[in-house]
Amino acid sequence: MLTSAVSTTNGPIRGVEQNGVRSFKGVPFATAQRFAKATPPLAWTEPRRCTDYGAYAPQPGHLDQADEEACLSLNIWVPAADHPLPVKFFIHGGAFVTGGGADYDGSFLAAHGPAVIVTINYRLGPLGFLQLHRYGLTEANNLALQDTLAALDWVRANIANFGGDPDAITLSGQSAGASMVIALATLPQARGKFIRALALSAPGRNIMSADHADDVARRVLEELGLTRDASAITTVPLPELFAAMERGSRRLADETEQGTLFGPVLDGMVIAREPRDVFADGSLCDIPLWLGSCRDEMVMFLKSTPPAAMIRTTERQVRASFGDAGWCRLLSNYRATARVDEDPYEALLSDAFWHRPMADLARLHAAAGGAVWLSRFDHRPALEPFLSQGPTHGADNACLWAHLPGFIDRPILKRKGGPMTPADIDVAARFQASLLRFVTTGVPDVEQAWPRFAPGNEPLAIFGQPFHIVPLNDGARFRVWAELTEQSRPEVVA
Repeated sequence: MLTSAVSTTNGPIRGVEQNGVRSFKGVPFATAQRFAKATPPLAWTEPRRCTDYGAYAPQPGHLDQADEEACLSLNIWVPAADHPLPVKFFIHGGAFVTGGGADYDGSFLAAHGPAVIVTINYRLGPLGFLQLHRYGLTEANNLALQDTLAALDWVRANIANFGGDPDAITLSGQSAGASMVIALATLPQARGKFIRALALSAPGRNIMSADHADDVARRVLEELGLTRDASAITTVPLPELFAAMERGSRRLADETEQGTLFGPVLDGMVIAREPRDVFADGSLCDIPLWLGSCRDEMVMFLKSTPPAAMIRTTERQVRASFGDAGWCRLLSNYRATARVDEDPYEALLSDAFWHRPMADLARLHAAAGGAVWLSRFDHRPALEPFLSQGPTHGADNACLWAHLPGFIDRPILKRKGGPMTPADIDVAARFQASLLRFVTTGVPDVEQAWPRFAPGNEPLAIFGQPFHIVPLNDGARFRVWAELTEQSRPEVVA
């Protein structure tokens, strides 16, 4: 059933109501020409039908379903309520190259919050992350992050008309989206526009250097033969542009600390400071923060063909920090302490690239006086690729968006959903409830069974069967890391 019209700053829209939840899909929050900053869409006067997901952001595998100028849309799910509801603002992942809001149906979470759920699209790959301001395209820097900020501004300005509370917005994201959350949260432009932040599986290095971004731009322009006329990139057909990106990525991915081609860039303009420094100086100490990861993050990337570049770059970074002897000592320790079903090499890389950087960020926020919770997802969902690969990257996200008792389809990712086992339902229900409590109250566990992370007290919540808490700084692996880190510190000369 169509809803009554809801006013927005651009014009009235109508959605669909089903099972007590109103949904509005493909709502345009901005429009953008290639390599230009997003601007508000043209206004309309007659109610606009927003019942289907909008165009995908251009990306490999979906260029035929993409629309460069019309891809900046968002989706809203609103349950019935007699008071303004908190808002979960979700930024999707996909290595900064793929994905979209259409992969996440928020109706189940909205009904069980109750909360307003918002998913967004932002520009991807070269269109969202190629830094071209040094080549005369003056607006082409951190465009994807600016898209996301425009979406946040739209939600702040309009969500009250849908029943949401604009002063109770939680930034949330997974994988690349988690990196976007961490970067966005530290921007002065976003200050006061959100009250909580949730980042699941953020890569170890959240920000690309300006030098690396310049290398990427130069390589892509070289692939296109446009080093003498960079402005011509605005008219290159999408297939050619993405093919050039792919060719350049094979050479460049190995050269970045993150093992990926794109990401938010410390450009001195949109992002003026390293986000970790902002967390460390206490600027965000009033923002509750939940940081999570999956136990076997790296399995998916090890099993890709060929193995992801981040595998090689992570090993190289550890060797650079501790020397070959330190690397061998770590690997030997992981082999001696491995579970029966654990790959020691994968576990070491998962700790180095995912788990330890998240713990470091938690320590910075806690030391500055901020409330922070740290979690790890140890459950293996009965859904591929997790059924065969274990709780690898994205396992938590599959359970977070599930419509119990079933996993949902992911049309952009081209993954089918399916029925959940009793164990899936048990773990997913706990995970969803914790997230919705965080969105609603700023605390993921009202019974205090999961204490906040603090200096000298570093609890790690394990989402598995059963849910339990373990000390983060315990065990032989932690001790080896601590010893190697201490040995690698430069000596202070008096």
